[in-house]
Amino acid sequence: MYLQKDERLKKMLRILSQNKKISTKKLQAMMDVSTSTLRRDLLDLEMTNSIRRTHGYVSLLEYSNVEIAYGTRSSKNGTIKSRICKKAATLINNDQAIFLDGSSTLSFLPKYFANKTNIHVITNNINIASEVNQLKNIDLYVLGGTLLYRSKSILGPRAISDLISNFRPNISFMSCKSIDANGFYMANEKQNELKRTVFQCSEKNVLLVDYSKFNKKDYILLDSFNSTQIDIIITDQLPSKDILDSIKRNNIKLMIAE
Repeated sequence: MYLQKDERLKKMLRILSQNKKISTKKLQAMMDVSTSTLRRDLLDLEMTNSIRRTHGYVSLLEYSNVEIAYGTRSSKNGTIKSRICKKAATLINNDQAIFLDGSSTLSFLPKYFANKTNIHVITNNINIASEVNQLKNIDLYVLGGTLLYRSKSILGPRAISDLISNFRPNISFMSCKSIDANGFYMANEKQNELKRTVFQCSEKNVLLVDYSKFNKKDYILLDSFNSTQIDIIITDQLPSKDILDSIKRNNIKLMIAE
């Protein structure tokens, strides 16, 4: 029976959770797919740091949570977001405190912490916290507050108070819903309030956005180009000329994840 890609990946992770390590030949037989399809699917799972391939075998990484790994992969533009996060990781130095928001883009960043030491991660998202908690030599702090239904993010006055009272990140990594030549936008007021507070508490603010969010406008303003607190934007393609002009005019550093 033919399966859509997301269904194949889910089935593959389920097989690996039961076998831990399996030969690619046996996995291909169990999946009933061509060699090229298996290769592409395994590459996608590697991009989410869910599996490891070695000498004809595939294994589920010890710290992988199957549900989280699949949820990360199934997010829109997953490969692009992973590439953006890989670029973002180059900005993180040892001995730094960093904030990660609860956006789907940021869920790809923890897998690039492998060579970092003495990193202090602050987050308001329980999925990101779960992934970071599997990594050694990293301190993890989760904001207190109300867990927003279905978003996996902790928000509200208590989360904001916790952030203001206790944390001053060296660098924050966040995303937004959309960008146009005038500013950056969100579609959730509580998420917006927390992100604005992070801007104020952090020494440096980095926005991670894939190209699909450019030239769009949601109804809640996160930040205006006229008074922006964003220092760096990381994306996968050059934005349109009007957005690029706004970026240059406000001395924001633009990094392209190729």
